[in-house]
Amino acid sequence: MFDDHWYHTSPAPAPEPVPRLRRNNSSRTHFPRPSLERTSQNIQKPRKLASTPPQAEVPKRPKSQNDLRSLLHAEFLLPQGDAATNTELGDLPPRPKSRNDAHDLKAARYGWRKGARWRRAPLNVANIKDELDFADWYGEFEDQLEDANNDEYRLFHATLDSHLTTCYNLISTTDQTLAILKDLKSSFLTVDSQTSTFQESCSSLLAQQNHLQSLADSVATNLQPFIELEPITRVLARPGSDFVKTQSFREMLVRLDHCLEWMNDPAHRGFKDVEFYAPKFRQCMTRALTLIRNFFVSSMREVATEVTEKMKKRQMNDTAQYARFRVNAPLLRDIVDEIEKRCDHEEYISLLDECYSCFASIRQKMVLPIIMKRMQDLSATGTTTSKDLVSFARSAINFTRSVCLDEFELFYAYFAGERGDTEVYNFLETICEPLYDYIRPKIIHETNLIKLCELCTLLQTRYMRDLEDPDTDPYDRSQLDFGQLIQTTLQDTQNRIVFRATTVIRDEIELFAPKPEDLDYPAKCTRSQRRSSAASGTESPLPNDPVVVEGAFDTETMFTGWYPTLRKCIWLLSKIYRLVNSTVFDDLAHTIVHATTGSLLAASQSLSKSRSDPADSQLFLIRHLLLLKEQLVAFDIEYAHQPDVNIDFSTITGTFSSLRTTGSLFSPNGLFTLVKSAAMPKVITSMLDAKTELDVLLRTAIGDFVDNWHNRMTEGIKGASNRLAAADSPDPAARVKTAVEREVPVLRRKVGEYIDDRRTGETLVGAVMESVVEAYHEYYEEVFVSKDRRPRNPEMAWDGEMFGRWCDSIFDIGEGLLAFEDEDGEGAYGSSRVVSREGSV
Repeated sequence: MFDDHWYHTSPAPAPEPVPRLRRNNSSRTHFPRPSLERTSQNIQKPRKLASTPPQAEVPKRPKSQNDLRSLLHAEFLLPQGDAATNTELGDLPPRPKSRNDAHDLKAARYGWRKGARWRRAPLNVANIKDELDFADWYGEFEDQLEDANNDEYRLFHATLDSHLTTCYNLISTTDQTLAILKDLKSSFLTVDSQTSTFQESCSSLLAQQNHLQSLADSVATNLQPFIELEPITRVLARPGSDFVKTQSFREMLVRLDHCLEWMNDPAHRGFKDVEFYAPKFRQCMTRALTLIRNFFVSSMREVATEVTEKMKKRQMNDTAQYARFRVNAPLLRDIVDEIEKRCDHEEYISLLDECYSCFASIRQKMVLPIIMKRMQDLSATGTTTSKDLVSFARSAINFTRSVCLDEFELFYAYFAGERGDTEVYNFLETICEPLYDYIRPKIIHETNLIKLCELCTLLQTRYMRDLEDPDTDPYDRSQLDFGQLIQTTLQDTQNRIVFRATTVIRDEIELFAPKPEDLDYPAKCTRSQRRSSAASGTESPLPNDPVVVEGAFDTETMFTGWYPTLRKCIWLLSKIYRLVNSTVFDDLAHTIVHATTGSLLAASQSLSKSRSDPADSQLFLIRHLLLLKEQLVAFDIEYAHQPDVNIDFSTITGTFSSLRTTGSLFSPNGLFTLVKSAAMPKVITSMLDAKTELDVLLRTAIGDFVDNWHNRMTEGIKGASNRLAAADSPDPAARVKTAVEREVPVLRRKVGEYIDDRRTGETLVGAVMESVVEAYHEYYEEVFVSKDRRPRNPEMAWDGEMFGRWCDSIFDIGEGLLAFEDEDGEGAYGSSRVVSREGSV
């Protein structure tokens, strides 16, 4: 239950000091308080003893038989016992000190079960025989009474004592803890002060250390470029033959780059001896890259010597030499790349150029003899390619192109930098020089324009890169642009084409002398119409479509009935179209059209001299100008880019002749007059445009044609006398009607013979009718309306409107072809119809 000192009235023993030891986890029997030590050493301090608890005033309990006997004598006056009894009482055992001992004693004496809490039934008073029995009875009675009255109080008292003792212990422990905390606080403040001081010292030392470390690092960093010079110089002094192939060589180049960059930095100009070390490092870099150049040159020469010897012994063919050159290409490419990455200095660029030159010279010695031999075989007498320009060019260019492709790939197997893009084409141009030497004379001596055009087409379509193709990348470095290599050949061909075209214009158009059969019109037109009708059946002829054919023309079908110069004009334009530069073509086309129109005008004049009817020459000119206009639609001819410039020396010759005649040529006044008036020739500039010039000539020709037929049909009312005579006749319009009825069939026959297109013919006839109607209307207004004069026979008097309706029925324009119906179903042609003189041409 509880310890003895909790329920005994005696003061509780003072607690012993608890040693401050660490908890032993292995012992689980007792649970000592945790140690309150603040350091590694135990601090032994005496505990403060708890104060003595107050004692309750409880009657003193007898502690022995003698005390009990005295109490009995005093309180109950028990009778005196005999001697035996006294003896017996004197031998009584000592009183138990605790209730448990009492229970054990009673169990031993009365036979109760040991430790049992049951009490024997109280003795009856009648059974009391002696004092001992009475004492037992009384003790039991007292115990029962006390237990009955004070058990709860005793238990509460014991509990309070236990709590009080616990509180005393807690107070003692708390005091000790407070003392320890006070000591800890004092120690903490001391430690805090010392730590702050130590931290400040450490921070100051650390800052000083960092400053010194940064200074040391800065010194080491800035000193490193200066330290690198000596070992690099020592290595470059004795490099060895294979030093450039090692990894240490490339690491040395990287260190040199770093040192040069540091030396050239403007922020480091203030360092001592920088101006001395910078040139040294530059010399080291130049020496290192020179080692690369020397290794590359020696390697290439070794391979070239080996290949040459084997080819002389016929142990290697032309194809195997490329494989041999590709063996060392990866190693040399990586080494030369070190120079290409440092092409920021003139000396390095010169070293790289020497590598390019070495490669080009070695490959030229290997390849040029092969190409020269092939060119000689192709141009040898008796071969098919020696006579035909196109066949020779195709074979020679294909062979050269295959060699260039192999050399292009081999070049980029050795070099990877973008600077090589220009060098490779310079090298390939030297490879193509044998081709230029053989093909250029053939182009210059070629007089056949068709062959030149075929060669130009071959070069443009097969070898030139199409920049308009979306699949073609003009900046693709991996593909050879062979067109760039044959651009010179293409330009020579185009120049030759232009020259030959100019010769054709001069000889076959401008200086063309027509033969009698060339001017056999309209017979040639009639034969052309018959052939067209036989080929197309009964269909009405429509305007000829523009003809541009890559090959030869079917002249029998397309050019039948055409004047030779017009035929030559269209043929020449179709040949050179898209073969030369657009600007050159435009200028040349203007020249061709101008020469052709001049030739047609000359032919028209010759025809007018040989024919009694001027209508033949006029319709001849209109026909051919219309054909030329139709065919020019197929060619994209812009306005002339360059004016036609002529120099007029007529003023000089005129002034010179006049001074010579007067005899004052060498006089001061004569010389002054010559210089003042005619010292410089006149420059005459005329802008030639083919389409504009053609339209002007066509309008003029149509106007002359309409005026001719207008004069023939209105001759009876021209002049004052003829008009008065016509007005005095019964029918004022008789002369005009007679002429119209006579000339209209002739007009239609002539127009039908020359003009194949019926719409164009109807337009021309309509223009003539309009001119005749206007002439009659002017005649009627002048003779009758303005003078308020009446015809002799009013029933036969026709005004302009009536004459126009009559002309509609006679000329019969557009029947079945141009006529159209209005909403009422009647023909739209009537008195209000007006056909332009120029028509729809």
